[in-house]
Formats: sequence, C-alpha cells, structure tokens
Amino acid sequence: MISYIYEVIEHDKNFPAKVFVTSIGESNYHWHYDYEIMLVLKGSVCINIWPESYIVTEGNIILVNSKVVHGLQCTSDKNVCLFIQLKQELFERWQEKNQKYRFYLNSVSEITKPKKPYSRFIRTAARIGLEIDGKSIVNLYQMQALLYTMIADLFKYVHYDIRQYVNKFGAEEESDILLKIIEFVEQNFYKENIAEELCRFIGMGEKTLYRFLKSQTNLTLKDLVTSIKIEKVQYLLSTTDKPIGVVAQESGFYNEKTFYRIYKKEIGMTPTEYKQKGTRVKENKEIQGYLDFNRAEALRLLKKYADE
Repeated sequence: MISYIYEVIEHDKNFPAKVFVTSIGESNYHWHYDYEIMLVLKGSVCINIWPESYIVTEGNIILVNSKVVHGLQCTSDKNVCLFIQLKQELFERWQEKNQKYRFYLNSVSEITKPKKPYSRFIRTAARIGLEIDGKSIVNLYQMQALLYTMIADLFKYVHYDIRQYVNKFGAEEESDILLKIIEFVEQNFYKENIAEELCRFIGMGEKTLYRFLKSQTNLTLKDLVTSIKIEKVQYLLSTTDKPIGVVAQESGFYNEKTFYRIYKKEIGMTPTEYKQKGTRVKENKEIQGYLDFNRAEALRLLKKYADE
C-alpha cells in the first residue's frame, strides 16, 4: 500500500529551494507542489513519471514538474543523486491565475531537447550542490545566484507548456484528475459517505472510479482514505503534543482498537513507539527510501560535474 501520497517538503524560511544529496533505495508514488530536479552523480535510478519510466544513469538530469505523481527505485547499480526542490511560488509570481508551467528537461528521453546542451544545466545543478554545506553568507548568496540562473535557463532554453485552467469542467489530464481525487479525500477523509460525494464531485461512477484509482495508484478508495488518515496521524504525532487518542480522533479513526491495528500494520510500530523514536525527518527518510552514502565521494562527483 502507498504510504506517502502527498509529500510535505519543508523549506528553510530564508531559501526557496531544498537541496540535498542522497542515495535512493525506493520511494512509493508520491507528489508535491515543488518542481524537482534530479542529477544522478553515480550509478542509476529508475524514475516512474506516469505514464513513462526512465532509467536515469550517472551524468543525466531530469526535471519532475509540480504536482506530477512519480516514484523512484534503485537499480542493481549503487547510486548517488543530487536533488533540487524548487518552490512552486518561484514560478507562480510570473504567471496569471490558474496558469501553470510544465518544462521538458530530460536528458534520458531527449524527445524535446533544450536550446543549449544539457551540460549547462548539469553544471549549474552541481555547483548548487557544492554550496549546500557552506555556512557563510557568501554560500547563501552564491547558491541563490545559481538557483535563479537555473530558473532563468529553464525559461530561456527549455521547451515548456503554459497551461491555462479556465474552470474544472475543461479538458483534464488523468494526472490532474488523480490530484483532484487526492485533494478531495484529504479534505473529506472523515466522512462516512465519502465515496458517494467523491463520485459526484469528480463526475465518475463508483466502478469507473475504482478502475481509475487501481490503474493509476494500485489502490482502492478505502486504501487511499486509510493512507491519508495515517499521514494525518504522522503529522500530528510529529508536530504536536496531543494525546494519541485525540490524534486518532482528529485523523478520522473513531475506534481505538481499529486505529492501533491499522497503524501497526502500515508503519510497523505502535503510535507510542513512533513518538518515542523521534523526528519526522527520520520517518521521511524511511518513507522516501533515502540511504546513507559516501559524502567524500559525493563531493568529488559534484566537483567533477561542476567543472565539465
């Protein structure tokens, strides 16, 4: 079962991007509002961006657009990857209401090549990665300069679509429909008649909705509701001191025995054990499949790609 449908990306209040290096094991299908750039520094990673899958090998770069459902999986090659997660607001401030940009930056596919070589984007990304451990104000401004250079290059050299959404009755992609379903469930997970209301909201019959969810996520509506409830529990346990019983109630679990049984099944520990274990960051690593890596090697690889 998918354990992390919507990923909350926590940003430093002084910086509009999250930049980190990690090794990927496996992450379930998830989505977030950020635009995400991935540069594979070593090995290879399989990335699933519905409806396509790509094996991204070392030295390749790919951009996942905002609100696009995707998942990652390691291959037989050990990998080290750089991730740059850019706040959606960085792009929204230049666009009209109900308008969204979708960029086509994918050095593996190369169906739509940028106007400049991919090495330009790889070099900038690697230079951004080299600044992440710096503590001085120089590092901060250098990273900001590189970040905005990357965004400017996306607009100047990368092909992109501008999608204008007039109203919810216009033509929609399946990924947009899926996100509407997820957002509706997030807002209404506590309702007993959620299936009926969702079918009416999305304009689908119950059987059609079932087939759609299974084809897109391999989940039933019941699975999806449970997943979102568990995510609500995780958030409250990590960010508040509310008693576990109150957390369960606010997350839509009204039977204590059912709550403990489902939570233990999905998370692998009791709510009390989770709360004692520590931070949300640790849990995010487990959910997203982040693994340990050799930092000295990562630094060497970043320097290599920054100089190419």
